[in-house]
Amino acid sequence: MTNDNKRMIADQFYHAFMTHKQVDAPSTFFPDISYEEAYDIQKIFIEKLKTNEKFHICGKKVGLTSKAMRKVSGINEPDYGYIFSDRCFTNGSIIPLDLFVAPRIECELAFRLKKDLNQKKVSVEDVINATEYVVCCMEICDFRMFRDKKQRLVQDSICDDAAFGGYIIGDRPLDIRNVDLSLVPYAFEVNNRQVEVSSGAAVYDDPAASVAWLAERFYLIGEPLQAGELILSGSAVASVPVERGDHFRCQFGEFGEVSCTFL
Repeated sequence: MTNDNKRMIADQFYHAFMTHKQVDAPSTFFPDISYEEAYDIQKIFIEKLKTNEKFHICGKKVGLTSKAMRKVSGINEPDYGYIFSDRCFTNGSIIPLDLFVAPRIECELAFRLKKDLNQKKVSVEDVINATEYVVCCMEICDFRMFRDKKQRLVQDSICDDAAFGGYIIGDRPLDIRNVDLSLVPYAFEVNNRQVEVSSGAAVYDDPAASVAWLAERFYLIGEPLQAGELILSGSAVASVPVERGDHFRCQFGEFGEVSCTFL
């Protein structure tokens, strides 16, 4: 794949992000697209978004943190991308569905950092010491591509900023120094009906371990996790598609709950 090809694909995703219209997946035309090429495209896409004064990077995200999802996707490690403060919604928000293309909801914990994680090796203890607080949230994953069974879905998603669409933030930030995050419950409801129950252990065995993995990966590419950033640690439940009028809620034990409605 040439640099011109990468810029062309990044431009298509930028257009899709701005117009809320689907585009063809990169693997439709480049079936052998590699992870390295996909992250190159993501970087160009993110740089293009950063030039738009409407969008401001406020942190990073990690996805495919469950072993089951990685097995289904045929990969050995999670993927990652960037999040934007302009797509942050408060707890209980009513969100216009038209802001997105094909959104799905995931449930996770978000880490607010008070210290940089600027080192090659990062432990769970390092993450805990660098964290100001953790708060529950939902991520809106938006799939801005036409999809079929022949696509390289992981690489395609990586190109598209790991399918970031937005997030809904809870309002009960907690200190985690004496909390076992692997035991945090996730009780996920769609339209007042429980659809899944899980725990933090489904997220890379421990959400803090997921953040440690992400910190090491961003260190390698020269963009270490920084104080003040919000880090989405990955979902403990399967994503659910969004339809107009849907109400979502997830309860996280002592971390409270987060909810939203799409109109």
